[in-house]
Amino acid sequence: MDTISWAFNYVPWWVWFVAVLLALGFTIQFWLPIWAVTPRWLKVTLGAIGAILAAYFAGRNRGSKDERDQRARTDARTIQTRTETDHEINNLSPSDTDKRLDRWSRD
Repeated sequence: MDTISWAFNYVPWWVWFVAVLLALGFTIQFWLPIWAVTPRWLKVTLGAIGAILAAYFAGRNRGSKDERDQRARTDARTIQTRTETDHEINNLSPSDTDKRLDRWSRD
C-alpha cells in the first residue's frame, strides 16, 4: 500500500481536520490578505469543495475500518474452524482418519 492510501485509510478524519486548522493557524498572516480580496462566490465554492472532500475522506476512512474489522472477524472464524477440525481429526481412530483422507486424495 502506498503512503497516501495508508495516510487516508488509517489516519482518522479528525486528525486531518486538526492538522489543516493548525496549518491555517500558523500561516494566517499569509492567507488573510488573500482571503480578504477573494470574491464571495469563490469562497463559497472553496468551502463546498472542502466539505465534499472531508465527507469523502471520512467515508473512505470508515469503509477501510469496516473492511479491516470484517477481515478480523473472518480470520477469527477461520481459526476457530481450523481448530475444531484439528480436534475432530485428532479424536478419530486411525482407520477413520484414513477413510477421510481417501475422500480428498487421488490415487
